Amino acid sequence: MKIIIQISIVLTTICSFGQTEYFITSKDQTKIHINEFGAGEPIVILAGGPGLNAVYLKPVIDSLSYHYKCIVLDQRGTGKSILNKVDSTALTMANYVNDIEALRKHLKLAQIKIIGHSWGAMLAMEYASRKPDNISSLILLNPGGPTNSFTTYYGDNIAMRLHKEDIEEATSLNKSGKSNLSAIFPGYFFDREKGLEAKTKIDFNTLFGQPGGITGIAFKNYYSNQSRRINHLRNYMGDSSIIIGRQDPVGESVIFEIKEVIPQLEINIIEKCGHFPWLENESQALEFYNLLFSSLE
Repeated sequence: MKIIIQISIVLTTICSFGQTEYFITSKDQTKIHINEFGAGEPIVILAGGPGLNAVYLKPVIDSLSYHYKCIVLDQRGTGKSILNKVDSTALTMANYVNDIEALRKHLKLAQIKIIGHSWGAMLAMEYASRKPDNISSLILLNPGGPTNSFTTYYGDNIAMRLHKEDIEEATSLNKSGKSNLSAIFPGYFFDREKGLEAKTKIDFNTLFGQPGGITGIAFKNYYSNQSRRINHLRNYMGDSSIIIGRQDPVGESVIFEIKEVIPQLEINIIEKCGHFPWLENESQALEFYNLLFSSLE
């Protein structure tokens, strides 16, 4: 059976949740939608995917917005950031970076703090590699790596956790041409019961942005840039930290890969925890939030 692995997952079905919302215009004239929450020091938040709506981070954003202004960029092709055409011309790393840069200029900030989860953390590293002087702090939550090396085992790490019923559901979804994300969802968790519990609360039909294969197109461009990214990430001198679950299927090797090019990286590992620390058991969720706020201070 072919297991299609998605770097992240939406964990709520609300389509619009902004306290304040507006559009900015990127370099290629794409209208990028922004949501803002809370007040205080601004933090740019990049969600996973690519190609998934940002609302799955709502629990994290809600917690942060008591102390910070959370600025959530709907990545191109997701949320209300609609592309005229989903293709390899629109979904380049240069365009993704230009979107973030347009936001920084709109905010009139010399430097920005970025929190990225999963693919969003990978995109944050891409931005840091291209605009190292424009970012003051980089917080990577359960990231994929700066190269494609982790993809050689990431799918196996999820597949080995699936039960017979998960595999049967995935096979059925694959045959119908639908995403099998709901089937493989428990594989992202250390505690399978917590994964199954979260799964029952999700409408998986509402998770994705525009159709047209955003995930595959964006990843292909990301990996085609990996040599340049590795070389230029060494120029980033700002604060950097990683928070990752020990049992995240992305694996621990990404920590060492990132540490090699960002030596100032502060490493935080949560035991008995998968890809979504805030959805694991209470002790893991509490540790995640404590580490997150500590990384921001």
